Amino acid sequence: MKNNKGIRLLHKYLYGKPAFEEKAKVEKWYEDINENGDVAGSDELLQIKEQIYQRTWDKLNPRAKVIPFYKKPFFRVAAAAVVAVCITSSYFLFLNKSKPSATIAKTHTLALINDVAAPDANKAILTLGNGKRIVLDSAANGSLAQQGNAVVSKLNNGKITYNADNNVAAKIQYNTLTVPKGSKPVQLVLADGSEVWLDVASSITYPTAFAEKERKVEITGEAYFEVAHNVAKPFIVQKGDVEIKVLGTHFNVNAYDDENSLKVTLLEGAVKVERYGNESLNITPGQQAEINRQGKMELNKEVDIDEVMAWKNNWFNFNSLTVPDIMQQIERWYNVSVTYQGKPGNKHFSGIVSRSNNVSEVLKIMEQAGIKFKIEGKNITVM
Repeated sequence: MKNNKGIRLLHKYLYGKPAFEEKAKVEKWYEDINENGDVAGSDELLQIKEQIYQRTWDKLNPRAKVIPFYKKPFFRVAAAAVVAVCITSSYFLFLNKSKPSATIAKTHTLALINDVAAPDANKAILTLGNGKRIVLDSAANGSLAQQGNAVVSKLNNGKITYNADNNVAAKIQYNTLTVPKGSKPVQLVLADGSEVWLDVASSITYPTAFAEKERKVEITGEAYFEVAHNVAKPFIVQKGDVEIKVLGTHFNVNAYDDENSLKVTLLEGAVKVERYGNESLNITPGQQAEINRQGKMELNKEVDIDEVMAWKNNWFNFNSLTVPDIMQQIERWYNVSVTYQGKPGNKHFSGIVSRSNNVSEVLKIMEQAGIKFKIEGKNITVM
């Protein structure tokens, strides 16, 4: 495949909806470069694959500077030639910050006792207006509760829905949906038809019906919104003194309290982000508003949407992150505690790996660069 055309096709294969013939072309192309088998037996083939990987990675990620990692069984085949680093089942390609060229390293066995598996259940908790708490994993499918004029239901796929007449006056009740650490994300359909995906260690508080002049919800953690369009009733997402105002759009909010900043990333439509009595920003698709702990607001015009939305698509997408940055995500997802022996250092890592993996597989990203770990049950020690 020619460079530009091939890169576009690979991107479409990985992140879009390729036509049947496009999908077949990519997979045939990858099989052609893989036909000689184990790279360990061929220095020439290994060198060629390194060159293909390096050129493709540089094209797709011109700003990436450090260790991309991947494990072939958890992604589509063509990813191995793009963002992945798997050459065989036991060899991984990675980039070290101090080494501009690709390197091959055997995987090491982590020192672990009782590896930690990825979340396999929806442990979210729905708190009703009267304070009653419903653990969704143990709740049967179907109607869960009556809240004012809204019927709350759990569908077969775990989605929570509200069926209400927003034009009928009724006592408005507020519900809170909380997704703890170690749970699968949860999808929620609000009474106006707006959809919300809630990541781990996150919560959303919302009215059971939208009878007022505005549709307002409050969040903690991270959530992705697809807001139903309604010019007469603006939709507002609040986190502390920050408000995100939309009419109908798709956007992601990262508002974890332990992060250095709050980030609003727009995928579709238009969004206004403002702080009470302070400045505001209007962002367009592909842009991100970022507010740091001091309240300073900045506009990022070049945002990696795939990185932002990786959590919703069940991926870790680390883009030049430090060990503490990565371990922070691991703590939330696997519900583990992390301790450090000595200072974690300032190395940066990049890579993509499925969140369906055991934690030991994710840690191999950093182990390739010499970072060692000890796993004992729900405790991880970074050595």
